[in-house]
Amino acid sequence: MRWLREDHDMPQHYTSRHSAVIRDASIDFTAEAGRVSISDESGRTLGDAWTFAYIRDEAEVERPVLFLFNGGPGCSSLWLHLGGLGPWRAAVPRELDAAPVVRDTLEPSPDALVDTADLVFVDPIDTGFGRLADGVEPAAISSVDRDAGITAQIVRSWLERHNRLESPVYLLGESYGTIRAALTATALLTADEPVAVSGVAMLGQCVNAQETTQRPGNPVGFIAALPLLAATAWYHGKSAHGALTLDEVVRRAHAFAVDEYAAALLTGEMPGPVVERLAGFTGLGAEELRARRLRVDKEEFRTLLLADRGLVLGLTDARYTLPAPAGAGEPHVDAASVRLDPVFYAAARRLFTEHLGIPRKRRYRVAVAAHERWNYLENAAVGRFGGSAMPSPFAMFDYPAHLAALLRANAGARLFFGTGYFDTLTTVGSLEHLRSQYGLPAARLREGRYPAGHMMYTDPHSLAALSDDLRAFVREGTA
Repeated sequence: MRWLREDHDMPQHYTSRHSAVIRDASIDFTAEAGRVSISDESGRTLGDAWTFAYIRDEAEVERPVLFLFNGGPGCSSLWLHLGGLGPWRAAVPRELDAAPVVRDTLEPSPDALVDTADLVFVDPIDTGFGRLADGVEPAAISSVDRDAGITAQIVRSWLERHNRLESPVYLLGESYGTIRAALTATALLTADEPVAVSGVAMLGQCVNAQETTQRPGNPVGFIAALPLLAATAWYHGKSAHGALTLDEVVRRAHAFAVDEYAAALLTGEMPGPVVERLAGFTGLGAEELRARRLRVDKEEFRTLLLADRGLVLGLTDARYTLPAPAGAGEPHVDAASVRLDPVFYAAARRLFTEHLGIPRKRRYRVAVAAHERWNYLENAAVGRFGGSAMPSPFAMFDYPAHLAALLRANAGARLFFGTGYFDTLTTVGSLEHLRSQYGLPAARLREGRYPAGHMMYTDPHSLAALSDDLRAFVREGTA
């Protein structure tokens, strides 16, 4: 392996060459890690973002470029970067109840997408190795509009520097990154120097979170959550539908949710047959459900379902469990995070130092606390009917409008949605609601469902299926 230091006036740039075996084929590629300086409209420097790119050697301009980013907001791309879609992955223990092992944490990924597209993982400003410029306040980058504009600047800058403006461009966002992807797609399309996006992939979509969040008086939130509750109860042996497959129980739960369950929530009535069916799907007792007026909060469900076993379910992945806290003063530990986070972080340090040549002394921020200060209201929404500025209860959050605008403006653009059945944050039911309420053309939508959680790629079988689905999605658009 040979290290190259490029752009001597910008020392934060590293390049190395590698080979990988992807689906039994040997792929030669160049890995690039580099800083991207970001400025606002006035030319003031806001800070540095970073990109980690994997470019197949002798790539032609027709080769797609896929930009990938996580969410938070305030998260680096660590999870997607080492989830297996890139050339290396974090070696997560296969057994869900295994202790996290932080040795031999990095391994090649046979499911990487570098055979299909050049990959660019994006760390936003103030995450990863990126930092805010001196004197710049976090508010300067902490809104949906500014974030989308910055991400569009990163995408355009990378394409220009690599002479790839004529390449098909795809965006892949996870969690809040799905909001970023939707707004970035239209920001790129409507900029003074426009870039057309061929497709947007969303893993754990939350563009309609304002409608499916479980709030008092919002029955949609409980309707959308039911398929998740049914999947989780089925997985842990608490369902009355154990003889069905996972997909069958989820689809039956959805049909029940939008029919009998929705009617019961909207009318306030609790007929016996509906209570019994709800108990069969959720694994909770009829009296428990009546006491809750048939409204099952996802967060409470994590402690209720396996209370008889003394276990609490994981937040991002309900397959994981931990013993319930012994007392109220015990620190909160999430069953999924404690198994995954240490492995991913250790794997990242090995990747950066051993394969990308980045000095060990550089500190990598996995995430920063951005959600609390984030402005989720689009400037475009202010002034429209009901579009009062925050914190008004009449604020509007029409992120799906960006997806509709992209498909309307670009006849060839398509969308892909990937969801983990056991994802308690961004659920299958939320995606069903998005599909039914926003009139997105079904012929241009693709979907994958996987027997895992929010980060579905941590499950080897789900990773392989996700990789196949994304590979087909990109190839279909460039055939």
